Amino acid sequence: MTCILRLALLATLLGLPAFAADPVLKITGPEKTAAFTAAEFAALPHTSVTVTDPHTGTARTFAGVAVRELLARAGAPLGDKLRSPALQLAVVFRSRDGYGVVFALADFEDAFTDRTLVLADRENGRPLTEKAAPLQLIAPGDKKAARWARMVTSIEIVPVASPRT
Repeated sequence: MTCILRLALLATLLGLPAFAADPVLKITGPEKTAAFTAAEFAALPHTSVTVTDPHTGTARTFAGVAVRELLARAGAPLGDKLRSPALQLAVVFRSRDGYGVVFALADFEDAFTDRTLVLADRENGRPLTEKAAPLQLIAPGDKKAARWARMVTSIEIVPVASPRT
């Protein structure tokens, strides 16, 4: 048995992930794709946001990466590039349980909004629970938490309209 297979078998027996460098997040942009392992995601610039949970009324503090930063790393047309055709792009967040939510690309641009949406990897100073991990989308200002997607594993930037011919 090869060394790699032995390590994978040992990790499985110990209940550890076989390949710790597997990506926890994949972002597919219009021109390129970016993927991040848990360690790479943790090394990105983090911000924190304190929000009131609409379900419980309690304050919760999440730490993570501003989604705008992640979209920029995947080549999303932001800033001066966010014009006519780019305003027809949607950002789809997909979770490992099949859940998905959609935002307009403009929802992540400072020229269009004052809020910062965060893809969190920590809550109240602790790693996310298994119920929410690996990442949770936090949308401050939403009156319902329906777009606070848990278990996010991928983001896709997709067109919502056909280009005019």
